[in-house]
Amino acid sequence: MLTSFDTRVQNIKCSGCVNTIEKNIGAMPGVQHVSVSQATGMVSITGVGLNPKELKEKLAALGYPPEEENNLFKKLKTSIQCAFKQ
Repeated sequence: MLTSFDTRVQNIKCSGCVNTIEKNIGAMPGVQHVSVSQATGMVSITGVGLNPKELKEKLAALGYPPEEENNLFKKLKTSIQCAFKQ
């Protein structure tokens, strides 16, 4: 059964951030579509057998944690990533 998962994340600063999320989350098992809004920080994922906990953990590992889980290290990580992509 097709399900969806939506979450607002922090640290999306550029189109490279959007591409990183789409590529890495899109490669996870069961994920069929990923949509990321740079303006709002909203990540929408659809697929089969989605595990919200695993999705949040992967987003956080990439440097884009849910709003309530952000910290200085994760902010710096994404800032550094953006600097190298430009």
